[in-house]
Parts: sequence; C-alpha cells; structure tokens
Amino acid sequence: MRSLRIVLRSAIVLATMSVIAVAQQQQSGEQTSPQNTILKPKMTVGDILFAINVLNTVEIKGSEVEAFLDVKNVLVKAVENAQKEKKTETDEITIEMNLLTANNFLNLFQRANIPGSAAERFQTVKQALFASAAPLQSQSQQKR
Repeated sequence: MRSLRIVLRSAIVLATMSVIAVAQQQQSGEQTSPQNTILKPKMTVGDILFAINVLNTVEIKGSEVEAFLDVKNVLVKAVENAQKEKKTETDEITIEMNLLTANNFLNLFQRANIPGSAAERFQTVKQALFASAAPLQSQSQQKR
C-alpha cells in the first residue's frame, strides 16, 4: 500500500512537471526540450574516469537510480569509445549528453564527498560542463 502511494505521488509530480514544462515552452515559443538539447562538454579521458569514480561514491535514493545509471552510461560509453580509438588519459574528447542528463550529472556530482587533493580536478569537470552550456545561455538571452 505504501509503495502504491509513492508510485502515485511520483506519477503526479512527473505529470505536473510535464505540464509546467509544456506551458513554459508554449509561452516562450520554443520547441526544444531537455531531452532534445544536446550539450557537448570537452574533457580529458582521465577527467571522465575521475567523474565515474566520484559518482560511484555518491549515495543515491531509489528514485535516483535511473538518473544515476543514465549519467554513468553516458560517461562509460565515452571512455569505451576513447579506448577503441586508443586515446590516452590526457587526450581530450567530446561527450554528448542531453540537458536532462547533464543536469542529473551535475546534481549527483555536487553531492559527492571528495578529498581536498581532488578539488582542482573536480572543478575542471564542473567547468567543462558549464562551458558546454554557455552557448545555450547566450541563445536564450538573445531571444528575450
């Protein structure tokens, strides 16, 4: 019975969020969604491996499992492709992820506990993500 309530609440929240998102898109005249907006952060293979390791330390809730796996799969696929192309840890590659995945990545990543010695690398990964979103921000400001 309790799990049914949780499922119903989740469905209501998702439906409400979908209606709000559609209404906002209609008001702004945009036809893009977080799933259709692609970010292309550039990171070294080593930074991606670092991000995967950091994400593996984050404690997640059951409701976050799908988002976590989506983020992890994008990063793991990027590393696998880099290995096929015989890239080294210092080689820079471009990862493609939709805006929703990028948002989930940032939310999960920021919840991680890291040692101070990893702060610079942590910041590098965050900055790569923010830099990939910069063109979207300037586009939305130009439309206003």
